[in-house]
Amino acid sequence: MRYQSTLAAALLIAPAMAQFAPLPAPTLLSRTAPRATWTSVISAGTNTTGTTFRCDNPAAASNGVAYVFGGCLNNNTSTTLNDLWAFDAVAGTFTQVHNGTVSLAPHARGRAAIAWNASSNKLVVFGGDNRATGPLPADTLLADTWEYDPTTSTWADVTPASGNPSPRRWASMAYDPTLGGMVMFGGDLGANAVSSETWSFVGGVWSQLTPAHVPPARRMASLMTRSDFNDAILCAGEDPSLTGPYGTDIYRHLDVWTWNGTDWTLLSNWDWANATGSFPASATANQATYDSLRKRIVMQGGQGIAAGAAANATYLYPATLYGGSPSNYTSEFDCVTNTWSIYASPTTGTSPFNNNDTQIGRISRFYAAFVPATGKVYKLCGQNAAGSGSKPTYSVYAYQANPVAAAPVVGTGCTGSAGPLALSADNLPWTTRTFSATGTGFPAGSLGFAAIGWVPSTTPLSTLHPAGGAGCDLLVTPDVTLLLLPNTGAVHFSIGMPADPIFAGAVLTTQALCIELDPSFNITAVTSTNALAVTIGAL
Repeated sequence: MRYQSTLAAALLIAPAMAQFAPLPAPTLLSRTAPRATWTSVISAGTNTTGTTFRCDNPAAASNGVAYVFGGCLNNNTSTTLNDLWAFDAVAGTFTQVHNGTVSLAPHARGRAAIAWNASSNKLVVFGGDNRATGPLPADTLLADTWEYDPTTSTWADVTPASGNPSPRRWASMAYDPTLGGMVMFGGDLGANAVSSETWSFVGGVWSQLTPAHVPPARRMASLMTRSDFNDAILCAGEDPSLTGPYGTDIYRHLDVWTWNGTDWTLLSNWDWANATGSFPASATANQATYDSLRKRIVMQGGQGIAAGAAANATYLYPATLYGGSPSNYTSEFDCVTNTWSIYASPTTGTSPFNNNDTQIGRISRFYAAFVPATGKVYKLCGQNAAGSGSKPTYSVYAYQANPVAAAPVVGTGCTGSAGPLALSADNLPWTTRTFSATGTGFPAGSLGFAAIGWVPSTTPLSTLHPAGGAGCDLLVTPDVTLLLLPNTGAVHFSIGMPADPIFAGAVLTTQALCIELDPSFNITAVTSTNALAVTIGAL
């Protein structure tokens, strides 16, 4: 059941939106290396008819494997599947791990809610619809819950006897690190009705939650785990019961919400009345994923915010509107600044909707996942609406910056009067962001210095000052030094990274030094932490 207050507010706002001017044209950034760009994973094979050519389900990933379950056969047909494929991102191989018939398995379906449970290390599937496949009536909405255990290659029907969410498709589900189970939002209930319900699935039990704040009802949204923020994040989606701001299409959401295990919080939204804020280039027919290395949501292609005037026979859409099925834009939401940026292939020129990226085409309704073991976003299978019945050449495409930001430890620290000294990175050094580091082991009353330089070094501190400690080295040429005042045994310092991606791959070395003083301010000891080799990545 939808929350009536949310529905009433949407109905009041939607008609007024039609009077507002179209969204401003995007400031396009280049989707090309060293910034993140798409590359084919040739070893995973081709997107072949009858095997991996499928679409319209979300993917889910463990630490090293992305799973593709079921979906609609070929170019979004009425035939659904129930086999399971696993893409081993480290090995680069894509194999069928369950054919859906050898033992108990879920009914064939698409448009399901699918996510990885990081507590149980199992794949969770809820609901969806069967289109026209099997003994059920066509387009039957489902409400069963299944788990796949990769250690035994078996499925289990874990649908509780009672208390389940109502049947639905296009709901959004993710692992909730606070609850230690799954959280699910929204979904299509049939007959153009969409939900704004929040459900948890923990310990084999579904529970409807009653947060104080609720995102507007929607279907086809993306819900992702942010383990580094200890929350889940929701974006995009649509409400087919409402008319969009252009008056020619259904309403598509441009907001971003976070879930902390108890309540929803709005992070970002486009303000139609005042034309302020930021927004993605599309909202549906895609699966957004969270890249924890860059702390960014990646949303590739999908249907635009408004349909516009389309030449449907050739799938061409004007660039003046955020339309398209799909667009060739990559929308990224920066979780540090809480703003959207829009990237395009350099081959598209001024008409990104009307051109195919040389790698991925204009793929939509794909499976997507971020795989921590490789630090990359992957798009799997899907349909390419650039031509009726066409498909991407390869089964899998990868997306990540090159090079990736890094700050590995170099050398070792030594010991002062308060114990061993150490320096660790607080975040990664991406362009436009601020890199910070923390040094520990500093005694009370000491002074700290950060040494930052381009050239690594190994110079014993004893050669620079008689109080240099044994085994203590200066590991960098001190081109820049910063005075640091320890607080409870720690020092903190920050370095602003350049904005231009031309600096990607540049390496700085940084280290913290400790100077101990006696009551007369004489230097009694000079010690040092390990160093960090700060490699700048192109955000």
